[in-house]
Amino acid sequence: MRIVLTSVLAAVLAASGVAVAQTPGQPVAVGPVRAAYTVEPFTPATPITIQGTGVRLRAEPFTGNDTPVLSTGSTGLQLTVVGLTRQSDWVWYQVILRNGQKAFIRSDLTSAPMTGAARVATPAPVAIPAPQPRTHTTPQAGAITMTPQPIPGAPAIDIPRPSAPAATPAPAIIPAPAPVDNGLISVAPAAPTPRLTPTGSLADHVMAQLVDKRCWTDSSSMMDAHRLKATFSLNFGADGKLAAEPVLIDPALAPSDDPAMTVFIAKARAALRTCNALGFNIPAEYGSRSDVRVQFKAR
Repeated sequence: MRIVLTSVLAAVLAASGVAVAQTPGQPVAVGPVRAAYTVEPFTPATPITIQGTGVRLRAEPFTGNDTPVLSTGSTGLQLTVVGLTRQSDWVWYQVILRNGQKAFIRSDLTSAPMTGAARVATPAPVAIPAPQPRTHTTPQAGAITMTPQPIPGAPAIDIPRPSAPAATPAPAIIPAPAPVDNGLISVAPAAPTPRLTPTGSLADHVMAQLVDKRCWTDSSSMMDAHRLKATFSLNFGADGKLAAEPVLIDPALAPSDDPAMTVFIAKARAALRTCNALGFNIPAEYGSRSDVRVQFKAR
């Protein structure tokens, strides 16, 4: 009966993937033996993301099939790195998953690959000696002082000494003449005020205001625009507005058989009404304000 139970137990363990010793009485070996590793605290200066498709995050920093895979990710997934483990080929980052578990990912599968070489020792700072103060040595008693002596028979050379620059004389201060008190008050002559004279006729001045205020716009796109002209007689009041309705002079009447001219005359009347509501600026220099003849034409 004991032999049968032992055989059944061995079969069950073999089916579950656990290695069973063949010699009775020996300890059962469960799984491979893991190498020791150390996790160093590490916080990256910049975010680290996964680079690859279907990258596996494992329970330990090993790539064997028997290392449990806790999660997977692809390019662009940002990792929460809290530590690292140095292996012989690559460094493994220890990360925290969304469920709070800790997992490992090989650094060459991330945006910050790091080889597993030993940490490079930081060179010790080189001490730079402080500059020593220069000291003046006083000649000791009995010391021989060498003074250059002239060579016998050599002509004497007179080396001119540089003369001091001549002092620049200070500029003489000429006192200003004292004002003469003759009882008069000096008044600067005032510049004459320029008198603005109108340029052009009053009709040109009125037409310029019609154009500047956009009451009269370009009519060159109308049919037969090159021949369309209309002249009105205007009578202005003292307030700069029309004292009466504009009178059409040329042509005397709007031709019923000329649609283009009829539309053109109506457009000119509308321009005068629009600017009349705004008010015209009629300078006094133009004199009479009655019977001002303004001609409209396509621009």
